[in-house]
Amino acid sequence: MSYVKSSLGSNEEVLMMARFPWPYHVAAWGALIFLGVFIVGIIIWVLMLVHFKTTEAALTSRRVVYKKGLFHRETIELGVSTVEQIELHQGFWGRIFGFGVIEVSGTGEGEIRTHPMANPVAFRRMVTDARSAERTVVVEREEPSPRAPARA
Repeated sequence: MSYVKSSLGSNEEVLMMARFPWPYHVAAWGALIFLGVFIVGIIIWVLMLVHFKTTEAALTSRRVVYKKGLFHRETIELGVSTVEQIELHQGFWGRIFGFGVIEVSGTGEGEIRTHPMANPVAFRRMVTDARSAERTVVVEREEPSPRAPARA
């Protein structure tokens, strides 16, 4: 079970799990195929697969979560209500193939910089939507009190 799913609170749901873009998987398999004759290709392939399996970025209904590590786990979590800024870093090849890095800054010194992820624009939009839904305040208007009868 993934870290994100195992750490969900009550009434919290996963809105989006980030995944690595397909060019990264092609690079891993390319290293195995073209450098597999040498031990270097096998090592690169194994390291990339371990990185793919042990790195998670997700948006839940309450927080943005980033987890990495196999033997040493490191997690960073920001509450959706504390998100102040969302940056998208997407170079030329990222624009062509639809991947990029998201940087989420929260109040204080909280900051999450994700791995290159597929469809970062959708992730950014969902964080923005979750943030606005969290901050929506329902204001109830008071009914005007009945006026006193006018005296003549």
